[in-house]
Amino acid sequence: MPVENTTPNRGYQKPFGSNNLEDDVLRLIAALDAIDVDVAGLLVSVTQRALLVHSHVISETTGLQAALDAKQDESEKGNANGYASLGPDGKVPAAQLPSALFGSLNYQGDWNANTNTPTIPAAAAGNKGWYYMVSVAGATSVGGITDKVGDWAVSDGTKWVKIDNTDAVASVAGKSGAVTLQVADITDMSANGRSLAQAANYAAMKTLLAITAADITNASANGRSLITAADYAAMRTLLGLVAAATAATASTLAQRDASGDITTRLFRSEYAAPGATGYFCGQNALGAGADNYIRPMTPAQAAALLTPSMQLQRFYESAPQTWTNGGTLTLAHGLGVRPNIYHAYATCISADGGYSAGEEILLAAWASDAADGRGVSLRPDATNIKVVMGANGLVMLSATGGYSYKSNPSSTWKLIIRAWA
Repeated sequence: MPVENTTPNRGYQKPFGSNNLEDDVLRLIAALDAIDVDVAGLLVSVTQRALLVHSHVISETTGLQAALDAKQDESEKGNANGYASLGPDGKVPAAQLPSALFGSLNYQGDWNANTNTPTIPAAAAGNKGWYYMVSVAGATSVGGITDKVGDWAVSDGTKWVKIDNTDAVASVAGKSGAVTLQVADITDMSANGRSLAQAANYAAMKTLLAITAADITNASANGRSLITAADYAAMRTLLGLVAAATAATASTLAQRDASGDITTRLFRSEYAAPGATGYFCGQNALGAGADNYIRPMTPAQAAALLTPSMQLQRFYESAPQTWTNGGTLTLAHGLGVRPNIYHAYATCISADGGYSAGEEILLAAWASDAADGRGVSLRPDATNIKVVMGANGLVMLSATGGYSYKSNPSSTWKLIIRAWA
């Protein structure tokens, strides 16, 4: 027989250690069914129970009145003897904090003065005591101040000021303030060192140090001679250099003018021809007492030298001139001298007398018929050639050798004047 084991209040059956398993399972099933019935009944009872409406007075709640008497009203928020409020950032506004709190420095972080990061706000009572330390130098101005790395920008409540941590010098050689140093203030320098520092120039220093060329032990004898040379000219002599010329002086460089041209004789020929000396063309080369130097000369000087030995080097040719019976021409030849040779030419412009267009014949200096005047005459001087044309045209030979008389050659011939000097 199974041992009976139940709950103390409702008598629900429970298992027992010595009972058979199959017996206790049946007991548990019966207990669960009984519990189900009881719970269903309770649910029905709760559902059908009417809600009760009731109230209590403050005195029925222990300590409630005392707590209400001690509270502060919402109207006292942010007011004197009230309580502090919180701003949108969840912090107490600076206006509700003791002013003494802002008299101390409040580090806000590093500041990049090159990019103004973070942006430093305008100085105000709310940020009095804030300071930023410069991490990157730049030209950003905070209240007219630009800072270096390590400096501080501090708000005094109305403006930003700088605490200079980079330029400050505590003292110089033991002195502070507006320091003016003398050599004597350098106390770790010997008397000789101070004398050297106060020497007027390098020569005075060298005298104090008693240095000579012989002291330069790694310089050769030639090197020491160069160092001790009296002046640059002596140095050039030691080095075998030729001094620059300021005039046509023997054993110097050729002198040049401001344009870089050589102004003195450059070289001379040592070539000798049998019975004479071979000259380069020079200033005196073709004159009496000539030497064998080449010297600069102007075009006029060269022409003066060459003209006696070389003639007819200048030439003039007029433009084709129209023939006018009885007319005259004055043609400027530009030769600079009276020409030695001058001629008149007739050039054919339209077939005439057996001549073709483009052919040219030489006219006599003048030709005339005793009765009525035919031909051309030329009168040159150093400036012009004056031309006189016959009143009744030209007389010329035909292409076949016959007589040809041109009463008015202007339609078939043009006149050209040539001269040589």
